Amino acid sequence: MESTLKILNKLIEKFILPQYDDIYEYHITPRLDNNIIEITFWMDGTDQEIEEEIVDECLSVFSFIPRKYKVTFRFTTEGDNFYEYS
Repeated sequence: MESTLKILNKLIEKFILPQYDDIYEYHITPRLDNNIIEITFWMDGTDQEIEEEIVDECLSVFSFIPRKYKVTFRFTTEGDNFYEYS
């Protein structure tokens, strides 16, 4: 899993962050008990359309690497409310 996390991190840094300047922080968290990798984006402001666009872009970029883990996405602006996509 460690190598997958490193690859996902590099892909986000290279392909996702440069496109979306509303993302000011992100965290990748493995959920080993159920083979899920959770990616949380902290946004400077967001709406559902942008969130869905980011998810689609991530899935497109991630499709080039073999994965045996499910990736879920969470978005938040202040850490109080999280909007989740899987």
